[in-house]
Amino acid sequence: MRRLTAVLALALLAGCASSGAWFRDVGPAPPRAPRALAAWPWQEVWTGVVFQGRKVGFARLALRPAAVPGHWEIETESALRLRFLGVDKKVSLRALDRVRADLTLESFRYEYHLDGSRLAVDGERAGDALVVRTESDGTRTERRLPLGDATVPASALALLPAQRGLDVGEHARATVFVGESQSLASAELRAQAYERSPLFEGAALRVATTLLGLETETWYDAEARPLLETALHGAMISALEEPARARAYLVEASLNKDEALLEFSLLRSAPVAEPRRVAALTVVLEGVPAALEAPEASGQRCARAGARLECRVDRRAPQAAGDARQAAPYLRPSLAAPSNERRFLELAQSIAGGGSSAQARIERLLAWMDANIDKAAVDAFSAADVLRERRAECQGHAYLFAALARALGLPARVVNGVVYLAEHGGFLYHTWNEVWLEGAGWRAVDATFGQPLADATHVALVVGESPAELAPLAAMVGRARVAAIGGIAHW
Repeated sequence: MRRLTAVLALALLAGCASSGAWFRDVGPAPPRAPRALAAWPWQEVWTGVVFQGRKVGFARLALRPAAVPGHWEIETESALRLRFLGVDKKVSLRALDRVRADLTLESFRYEYHLDGSRLAVDGERAGDALVVRTESDGTRTERRLPLGDATVPASALALLPAQRGLDVGEHARATVFVGESQSLASAELRAQAYERSPLFEGAALRVATTLLGLETETWYDAEARPLLETALHGAMISALEEPARARAYLVEASLNKDEALLEFSLLRSAPVAEPRRVAALTVVLEGVPAALEAPEASGQRCARAGARLECRVDRRAPQAAGDARQAAPYLRPSLAAPSNERRFLELAQSIAGGGSSAQARIERLLAWMDANIDKAAVDAFSAADVLRERRAECQGHAYLFAALARALGLPARVVNGVVYLAEHGGFLYHTWNEVWLEGAGWRAVDATFGQPLADATHVALVVGESPAELAPLAAMVGRARVAAIGGIAHW
């Protein structure tokens, strides 16, 4: 139930799949000399995007000289449309990067739309830093990221193999600015094989790209065109298409009533009776990425053995007080939870300012949200979007609760993981909060379910608000499974 469509948008750049029997190695590739942007063999490519065998979107990438001599513009746009929990979900991106001839980033301008919410990101190189500005529903932020000379935009990853002349067995590294997370990340590209396939004409160079702990495999022809790309363990595929055919997805997607995203993300398990009353539970998950470090708080303890994670969640267990200094960062405003804005400060005070205790304030916030914010499979970039629309899915509820709690002086963080839903017969990805209580440490609170103490079917896997922080969780989607469940106790 968390914001999976945003993860799918990120998966256009990151995911993984194995080659399997569809591809045949045809030996050494022809020599590949580095290509200069001034001699690039194409100006524009379009690809259609398929998820779980269904057409869900398109992407376009264009390269052209910039007005500044010696600089180039990379223009990208993409759109996804699919259904989740009966709701037609839409994600779109328009981006413009200005780069030097070696693809290093000079300036950028991105605009994201997610179920009616908008996020704008822009910035430029300023000396040894990258200035990054964001704006969402009137909330504005500005940061400076330390910048190396070799930093490229994420859009340049499609050009790097040919620009650097990668051959089979060779690899390249680059520092990448990722617009979805407004962060810098390390990327590695590995030219793995020269192959033929019935999925495209001729032979192509297969390149695996790792970014934010996720992987893609892309096949490039002799003209450096991306013929095919796989992501999300093969569940998402994009392939070269004519522009009219790529854009035709809108009609096809509007007719698609299948819950492909739900089926892909569901972790089926043995049934759990009365899940909202579960006080203790043990879950064993398999297929958990090594980069994921499950938090231990609010009665949760986890042990890992390779890709296997066993978590015991017991809300009855007494909590250690902990060090209050770890809570301080979660009083600060953020783009997702702009708690310092007047609208949130005034609203929080009007709802719960007179609460005699932290517990009373939490309960008043939950009661107000239950009465005023509809529960719908609609994504948001920030609490401001939720307050405007008065509806949201679980992540939007968590953003708004965090903003209101912080405005009242309650440290609140956003927690992502899985929760059991009886109507679906398993665990779905979900987002909730943890609030720091003096003398008691972190306490799990679920604004979507209206729980001042979240039931023990909530298994926390990642703490964070940004796509970069969620990347390890994204690598689980479609790959993880519930191996065992037990030790269930009810209140």
